Amino acid sequence: MRRVGRQLVNIPSFIVRLESEKHIAFSLTSPLGGSPAVRVKRKNQKASGGGGDGEEEEEKELGHRNLSNMI
Repeated sequence: MRRVGRQLVNIPSFIVRLESEKHIAFSLTSPLGGSPAVRVKRKNQKASGGGGDGEEEEEKELGHRNLSNMI
């Protein structure tokens, strides 16, 4: 889900004015928007010992890359 300012938008064809274009971002509750890992992912990390093997960093990089492409 994306947001424009504080308004949540789930329509891909949502039209945004040029002045509001800089306010487009992922929802604050989205894992791509900087939210903590979702429940199942946290559970799996805890079960595997919590050691990250670098996949999370790649996902975050991709999320930031997608966000910059979106804006």
